[in-house]
Amino acid sequence: MSDHRPAKEADLDRFAALAPVWSSGGEALSQARRTLSVLGFQQGQSLLDVAAGTGVILAALHSLGLTPGRYLAVDISAPMLEELRRSFPEAETLCADFELPFSAPAGYDHILIYNSIPHFTDLEMLFANAGRNLLPGGTFMIAHSRTREGLSEHHRRIGHIPRHTPIPPDAELARLAAKYRLIHVLSADDDFFYFSCQRP
Repeated sequence: MSDHRPAKEADLDRFAALAPVWSSGGEALSQARRTLSVLGFQQGQSLLDVAAGTGVILAALHSLGLTPGRYLAVDISAPMLEELRRSFPEAETLCADFELPFSAPAGYDHILIYNSIPHFTDLEMLFANAGRNLLPGGTFMIAHSRTREGLSEHHRRIGHIPRHTPIPPDAELARLAAKYRLIHVLSADDDFFYFSCQRP
């Protein structure tokens, strides 16, 4: 595996600076609610929110009147999680890198990576961790509020040159789902991007 530590450290510095002004309201909240609808999250289910940031998914759950039976926000940025806890003091959080082997004490009904897949490079570990931490019948979803083309257009507009393909091809995601024995693969890239699969 390549060593991505310098890039990750640069991301950490940027996230720390952005944490106090990161928005979880308005359109961001509406887009997160749409993702939860596609995910099929239901009252009382458990959710592992990977790269949770300042908590837009948790804010969306609250706005929908949905209370997870268990919720864990995981992020590599401690300042982001501090902002999440400022809004949701009851939330369980863990500062950890999901590109390293990860095992929660109990499995989850849903594992969601929302609006953050461009920051990940070790897709093998993402799928390995998902398979390891899902309950039987549980869903792993990677989603982004922009389509692939929309994200590329956004990057062009702000002059950002990605280090790798921001949203991996469906074929690569499907290959990894099959490798880690995740089934019922669904994907879309119309109004927004998502890829989901389930543990049998």
